[in-house]
Formats: sequence, structure tokens, C-alpha cells
Amino acid sequence: MDAKNRKKILVALDGSDHSFNAVHYLARVLPRNTATIVLFSVYTKRPERFWDTEEDPFIDANADDGRLWELEHKRAIGEFLENARKTLLKYGFPPDDLLIKSQEKRIGIARDIIREAQSGYDAVVVGRQGMNPITRLVIGSVAAKLIAGLTTVPLWLMGTEVSFDSSAPLKLLVTIDGSDNALRAVKYVGEMTAGADIDITLFQVIRSFDFRLPGPDEHFFAPPEGAKWTEESREAHVVRAAFEKAVKILADTGFDHRRITTKIVSGVATRSGTIIAQAMTGGYGTIVIGRRGHSRVGEFHMGRVTNKVIQLAGKTTVWMIS
Repeated sequence: MDAKNRKKILVALDGSDHSFNAVHYLARVLPRNTATIVLFSVYTKRPERFWDTEEDPFIDANADDGRLWELEHKRAIGEFLENARKTLLKYGFPPDDLLIKSQEKRIGIARDIIREAQSGYDAVVVGRQGMNPITRLVIGSVAAKLIAGLTTVPLWLMGTEVSFDSSAPLKLLVTIDGSDNALRAVKYVGEMTAGADIDITLFQVIRSFDFRLPGPDEHFFAPPEGAKWTEESREAHVVRAAFEKAVKILADTGFDHRRITTKIVSGVATRSGTIIAQAMTGGYGTIVIGRRGHSRVGEFHMGRVTNKVIQLAGKTTVWMIS
């Protein structure tokens, strides 16, 4: 691939098993010779307990312990990054496409990742959970900050389970709502994955129209006969037109049109729940969703459906496309 069309991917690694899942995942989703992969880590100079005592003149004995910890931590991170590079080499990625970069924390781990990401990357890949032992957290603190703060670069939030079985193609569930944002996400998927062993389903959810009126008694408004069907039919027509555009966009990027399917689910109560259910029952390893849908309200950096999908996805990887 020529330099103009090559992609650049930032893989944020913290030494955890969750973050290493990204390495195996990239081997399945990325065609070879199409991207530069930067294996990136931000490390802290000392553990938090040493920051609490650093200024205390009576416990200077901790200084040596802190320096030893720093050296060991840097060694361990370096080893982890090198293992990630060697794994990608075994998967067939060219050595020149793999770079290692680590740095001491400057502002904060998440903000340092965001600053690096803004220097020309096409994706940031991060584990849903990191080293935090509090396993009840749905999303780790660094991932949560990236979701909120990384608004200009697509974020790939790794699921907690990644299939290593390369005998079957990876399946992507690409959500469509007819918006320009959704069609840009489709083009992005094609440009990133064309040539990989991937099947894509373009998926749209049409909710049932709720005619409840606000208030404690939730009175129902009776619409004119056929109004509900007419509105749902109109939306389905819009979606089918969007599907046609999306298939053409994917084909134009070089993606094999024979590996594209479409599906509409209508009359459901929740879009996010239906997307998650489809991913689970259909064996999709990845959900692709726009950061925002139809809404163009600038102050809302993430749509409601997107936020719910991210919270519920758990085992499934989510691409959030800006």
C-alpha cells in the first residue's frame, strides 16, 4: 500500500492480559502491509504510595525502594512491549510496520494517550479493563477517560474475550441509522479492513413508536389509524436506501461485496439492547458504532445509544467512530 493510504494505529498497552488481547485481535482484523502499528505505554515513575511520602524527610529509606521499583517497572513494560511485537511478527506483520514507544507519565495516563493519538493516528486500541483489581468495574478508569476525551480519533475498545480461532472469519456488526456519521463509519471500516478475513453485517434497529404521554399515569395517545405503520415503513425505506449507499461505499474501498449482508430489526423497545443481543446471538466479535447518530447538537460528544452499547458490550469489542 502506498504511503498516502497507509494507516497508523496506536495500541495502548499497560502490561495487563486485557491489553494484550489487542495484539491477537489486530492479527485477525488488519490486512498485512497496510498499517504502521505503534505499541505504546505510559508508565508511572513510582507507585502511588511513594508519591504520598516523597516529601517526608523522615522516611528517605523509601527513596531507594522507589528507584528500584521504577527500574523494575520500566524493565517489565519494555519486556511486555517486546513480547507484543514478537507476537505480531509471528502473525506475519512486517518488522518495519511495528514500532515500540514508551514514556513516563507527563500529565496523566489517559491524557498522555490522547495527546499521542492526536499526532496523526487512525485508531486507538485500548483494553476495556486494565490492571485494576476491582473486577466489578465495567470499564477501567483509563478506558473511561478515553471514551469521554478522545473525540477526534476512532477508539477500539477491546472486549474482555477475544477469539484466537482464525479458522472462521471475524464478524463485524456495523450499525446503520441513515446518518452521515454512520456512512462515514462504514467507509472507515472498509478502509481499515479490506483484504482481511472478515464478514460484515450492516445492521439497523427500528424502535416501536411509543405514544405514551409524559406524566405519572403514562396515558396513551391514540394516533390516527395506520400512523404507526406509516412512520415505521418510512424509516425502513430510509434505512434500505442507506444500506445501498453503505454497500457501495464498502465495495469502493476494495471490500468484497459478497461478504456483506444487511439486516433490519423493527418493533423493538431498545436499540442498544437489540444491538447487544444481535452481537451475542450472531457470534459477532466486534460492534461498530458512530460516536453520534442523527443528533448534531455540538455539546453532546457521544450519543445515548452509543453510550449504552459501550456499557453493555462487555465481552465484545466496540469501535466508536468519530
